[in-house]
Amino acid sequence: MRLKFRGFVSQVRLIMQLHPHHYFDDTTHVGFVGTLLTGTAAAWFAPILKTSSPLLQDFNAFIVEFEAVFGDSDKARTSANKLRCLQQGTRSAIVYASEFRQLAYDVNWGEAALIDQFRCGLRDDVQDLLLTLADPSSFSEAITQAIRCDNRLFERRQEKKVTSNAQFWNSRPTTLPLVPQTTPVARPTSFGPAPMQIDAAKFKPLTKVEKLRRRTNNLCFYYGNPGHIAR
Repeated sequence: MRLKFRGFVSQVRLIMQLHPHHYFDDTTHVGFVGTLLTGTAAAWFAPILKTSSPLLQDFNAFIVEFEAVFGDSDKARTSANKLRCLQQGTRSAIVYASEFRQLAYDVNWGEAALIDQFRCGLRDDVQDLLLTLADPSSFSEAITQAIRCDNRLFERRQEKKVTSNAQFWNSRPTTLPLVPQTTPVARPTSFGPAPMQIDAAKFKPLTKVEKLRRRTNNLCFYYGNPGHIAR
């Protein structure tokens, strides 16, 4: 199993620098690395320890030998190919710049080439905003500008979201729509013919002869029609 050699060695050196009272000479440095190795790397280290190899007393020589076995034998070409394909994508400019720096450490490109390749890998909106700034004088300044532009674009997107949400809530009606009122329809309380209403028009008094005729023929005293009786 091949190791991410450079990251591994960097972490080891950092731990040893933070604890100099524990790792105070080359022997303790090499021994510490040996305790971290597993699998194929541990199998490679076993003969060195068993034979008391001179590498145990020379940390720099040990690292060179270790890199020759587990490191990238052509890391400059590998890093250069990765740099040409590296893109920011949906990541922040900080994450993109960090990975770019790690790969740039292994190539012998000049500042101008690094700046040009770094900018080519940025998102389009970041590149557009960079056009409003002066050309960077160094690779570090190019990274600083890109991070600043990317952060400002992120802030602007957040501001638009807040404004959009505020407009949505402000456009909503604050009161419920009025329900049109309808005139209630009177419903009969009982089945059968409803009684005649005789107060809608003025009643004309009947003569005795007409009363007798209507009573004899079972006619209404109000309308003079058969089939109902006016109350």
